[in-house]
Amino acid sequence: MAPHHHLTWLADNVAWFEAIPDDRLTVPVPACPGWAVVDVVNHLSFGLGLGYPVAMAKPPDTAADRAFAGLVVPSKPPSGRAAATTFRANLHHCLTRFRATDPTTPCWTYAGPGTAAFWFRRAAIETTLHRFDVEEALEGRAGPLAADRTADAIIETVEFALPLAADIVGSPELAVTVTSPDVGLELSLGPGTPRARITAEGQRTLAALWGRHPDRVTVTGDPAAAEAWLSLVEAAFAGR
Repeated sequence: MAPHHHLTWLADNVAWFEAIPDDRLTVPVPACPGWAVVDVVNHLSFGLGLGYPVAMAKPPDTAADRAFAGLVVPSKPPSGRAAATTFRANLHHCLTRFRATDPTTPCWTYAGPGTAAFWFRRAAIETTLHRFDVEEALEGRAGPLAADRTADAIIETVEFALPLAADIVGSPELAVTVTSPDVGLELSLGPGTPRARITAEGQRTLAALWGRHPDRVTVTGDPAAAEAWLSLVEAAFAGR
């Protein structure tokens, strides 16, 4: 997927979050234990809305830090209307910075030296995952995600996010195959010969790889191999 498509995808998600009514911000989000909708909004507002443009500005050889240089971050997270207003300001700041940046600009990324396009894609996918979380909390189920976006998010998860998580907590010893026929994907995860296969329609596969509803995928082969990968996000990132 091209970088400008990632920016359109991100803008779609930002607009969805902006439309959440104020009186729904206190609803608990089961996928993020201990959080309400407002906590997800603040997480995206500061960690992504402010943090990603700063990280994108770092040269490729910069040490892996996320200092909010020159940005004002409140000592106490905002609530209610203030949280929604801050989200709008920070995410539009992020979108403006992204749109003004050539996607081929060299920069530091979580995966090492890369380009600004990494952050466009990462922002689109992170807001999607948390949109799933909040949609389930507010509406009982996550809305459908387009096949091209689903496939792109699964590929990024397999090629970047789960290997990063494995670097943090230790790589699972057994490889698996990830299969989602509806979006045309069959991917290998981990070194060596796959010992298990994880199969589901794409959106369920994406959610499960990020620790959401792993019971909604089908596992064949060694269940321990699949479990090691399906539990990795929770171990590395506290599920978030």
